[in-house]
Amino acid sequence: MQLELLKNGTWQSAGAVAKEFEKITITPAPDAERIQLKINIPIIDIQSYWIPENRIPENRIPWNIETKSSAQRNFPFIAFFNSEQQNRCSVGLSNLKDDTVIRAKMNQESCNYEITIDIAVNSKTKPFQIIINRRNQPWTKCLNDWRKALKMPLPDFPVAAWQPVFCSWYAVHAAVTQPWLEQNAKLAAELGFGTLIVDDGWCFDEMKRVAPSTIGNWYEMIGDWEMSTQKFPDFTTHVERVRALGLNYMLWVTPILIGAKSKLYQEIKDCVSADYHEGCYRFDPIHEDAGKLIIEKISRLMKDYPLDGLKIDFLDDVPTNPERPRGQETHNFIAALSKAIRAHKDDALIEFRQSYATIGMLPFATQFRAGDVPFDFMDNFHRLAQIRVSVGDGVPVHADPAYWHPNETPENISRHLIASLLGVPMLSMDLAKISKTEKTIISNWLKFYQKHLDTFKNGQWDVKYRNGAVSWVTVFSRNELIVFMNDTWGFAEALRDFDDFKGEIIFLNLSAENMRFLAFEGYDCLGNSTEKNIPSGGFGYFRH
Repeated sequence: MQLELLKNGTWQSAGAVAKEFEKITITPAPDAERIQLKINIPIIDIQSYWIPENRIPENRIPWNIETKSSAQRNFPFIAFFNSEQQNRCSVGLSNLKDDTVIRAKMNQESCNYEITIDIAVNSKTKPFQIIINRRNQPWTKCLNDWRKALKMPLPDFPVAAWQPVFCSWYAVHAAVTQPWLEQNAKLAAELGFGTLIVDDGWCFDEMKRVAPSTIGNWYEMIGDWEMSTQKFPDFTTHVERVRALGLNYMLWVTPILIGAKSKLYQEIKDCVSADYHEGCYRFDPIHEDAGKLIIEKISRLMKDYPLDGLKIDFLDDVPTNPERPRGQETHNFIAALSKAIRAHKDDALIEFRQSYATIGMLPFATQFRAGDVPFDFMDNFHRLAQIRVSVGDGVPVHADPAYWHPNETPENISRHLIASLLGVPMLSMDLAKISKTEKTIISNWLKFYQKHLDTFKNGQWDVKYRNGAVSWVTVFSRNELIVFMNDTWGFAEALRDFDDFKGEIIFLNLSAENMRFLAFEGYDCLGNSTEKNIPSGGFGYFRH
C-alpha cells in the first residue's frame, strides 16, 4: 500500500504503508494553498464504513463516499470494516483545523477504493500526520488509536458539567417567561436536576412556538443579545432565585447567526454571507474586527448577569469548503470566544452541539450535546453513542432533552430516560403539567444516574454495533458494570469481554421486548432469584 502526494500536478510517493499502524508526516510547502493525498485500499472483506457524519455505520459499500471536516464541523476520519465490525482500514489526519474533504471512489477494475484527501492549507498550517490503521480489531478502537496519536490532553471539566440539565426549549420554545421558568426551576430542582438552560427566546419580546408559520423568519432579532424586559422584568434577581434552588443557570446564544432586524446586522452587514435563511444571515469569521464585536456582546452577558455559563449553538453553520476555507479563522474565533467567557468565570459551563462535539473542540467547552431529536429516544441513543466513540472516555457528553407526547406510555418514558443515561440526562417538559407517574419515573432515573455517576463519569465505555444500529453499550469501573441493551438476545455476548470481572452488573433494557433469562453459570440474580425478567424500560441487577 502506497501513499501518494500531488506535487506540481504529478502524483509522487509520500511513503510506503507497510505496517499495520503507520503515521506519515506531511509538511506543507510555505506557499502551498492545497495538499492532496491519495491511497488505495483493497476491497477485501469490507462490508461497512463509518464517517463522522454517520450516527450509525453504513452496512454497504457504495460507489462514492464523501466526508467534509474543519475546526467547526466533524473531523478527518474514515473507517472500513467487515460485518463483524472488525477494522480493515481506517484513515485519519492530525490536522483538525483546515477545511478537508475525504473522498472514496470505488474502482471496480482494480478492486480498490481510491481515497483522495483534499486539504486547504496556508502559511499557518503546521506539519501534520496521516494515520493509517490496518489492525484487526473493532473499528471503534481505531478511533482510540487515532486520538492517542494526536496526543491531546483531556481537559479538567468542572463538576457541574456532569449534573442533569433541565432545558426550556422543547417545552415552551420562545414563549418563555420569568414566572414559567421559576415555577419549572423549582420542580426541576425537586426532581434532581442540577442545571437550567434558558434556550432561544429570552432576547426578544415576541412570544412564539416553532411552527411552519413562524420558522421562516425565526432568527430575525438574533444578534444583539439584550434581555427582553417584557419576559424578564427583573432578570438578575430571577437568576439569583433560581441559583438559590441549587441550579446552575445558562443562557442560549448563537454567535454565527445575525438577525436581519438586529442592530448588529446594520453594523456588520458587509461581514456576513449573502444567503438569507430563517430570518438571518451567517457571520463570516474571516472578518476579525466584527468577530471581536460579537465576542464582546456575548461575553458581556457573563459580566452583566450572575450566569454559570452559555449554550453556544450553530457554530457549524460556517460551511466546510476547501475552495473558500474558513477552518482556521473559525477555530480562532471559537478559541477567543471561549477565552472571553472564561475571563468572567473560569469554570463557566459551555455547551457545544453534535457536529462540533469533537476532540479538537474539547479545550473550548465543558459539555457536548447530541443534536435535536424531540420524541426520538432511539436517535438520541445513537447520537450519544456517535459522540462517545468520537471523543472517548472522561468527557461530559450530554443527551438532547428528552421530550414526549402527554399521552406517552410509562414504558416509553422510561426508555427516553434510559437512552439519555448514555450521556448526562437532559429534559424539556413543562413540569407543572406532567403527571405524578411521569415525575416518579424522572426522579427515579435521576437518582439512578447520581448513584452510578462515578461509573458514568470515570468508567470505560464501549459501543457495539450490529446490523446498522447500536446493539449494546457497556461502561464499567472497578466494581460495577452497566450494560445498555438494545438487543434483548445479546446479553451473554455483551458479557463476553468481562469474564474476569467481579462485581455488580446492571442491565438497562432499552428494547421494546422484555428480557427474560435464567441465571447463567458464574452469575447470580440478586434477590436469590433463579431467573430474571427485565421489562422494557426497566433494569435488573446481577453479581459475578
